[in-house]
Amino acid sequence: METNNYGVGLYQDGVFYFTNPGLFTERKRDGSESADFTVLWNNREYTFEAKTTVPLVIPNSTPEEIQHIRKVFAKKYAQAWFHTTPRYRKIVKDGQNMPATYDEDTEYGAVIQQCLTPLPKGRLEAKELPRANDASFKGTKAIGKNSDLNAVFADYNVPELGSL
Repeated sequence: METNNYGVGLYQDGVFYFTNPGLFTERKRDGSESADFTVLWNNREYTFEAKTTVPLVIPNSTPEEIQHIRKVFAKKYAQAWFHTTPRYRKIVKDGQNMPATYDEDTEYGAVIQQCLTPLPKGRLEAKELPRANDASFKGTKAIGKNSDLNAVFADYNVPELGSL
């Protein structure tokens, strides 16, 4: 018997949702702590309120891509949660601060499922982040086979060590 998983995560309104179960708090850039989950995707910062389910409407993305993004967000949430647990601290301590080895499916499975299960609907906050401009990338130029490197890079100022 074949199981058809097409549309899993779709609700009656035809939109994919993501749930923040609010299992842990994370430190924000301003130093405050919050149970809201913040994740970055395509230079946009998405913030999911704790203990709510929000629709994932991502511009220029197909439903298949949104389903994938939703699963990536769930795994990132599970990783962040796991790194705050006593179990993870014990693994790191037992390994004498070497990188911890564990089975992600076993450790993350229940939390990932909670991120894909509905709670009361909430509101998603998306913030566009500033992009790096081309002027900040220096030191590369296209040159020809017999080009004089001194002439091509005549206008290039070598940065001091430790500053760019």
